[in-house]
Amino acid sequence: MPSPSFDQATQEGAAIADLFIRIKDMAESSGDWNGGEVVAVLSQWFSELHVDVDGSADQVRAPLQPGMELHRPAGPQVQ
Repeated sequence: MPSPSFDQATQEGAAIADLFIRIKDMAESSGDWNGGEVVAVLSQWFSELHVDVDGSADQVRAPLQPGMELHRPAGPQVQ
């Protein structure tokens, strides 16, 4: 099994791990990821991070710092 590509010891990495655990815990009862429940968990998570899910993506866009890479998922990109 591959290791996560983020550092769980950082605040950001811990937040990513927390989101994954919340979704896995939610899915444990049914064995699948119910889309509506995932959206609710994700919306709550963004809210806790003070990200306005109804706001523009500009609120979280920031220029990459030297040495940083942005790994976009494969497949069609949604704007």
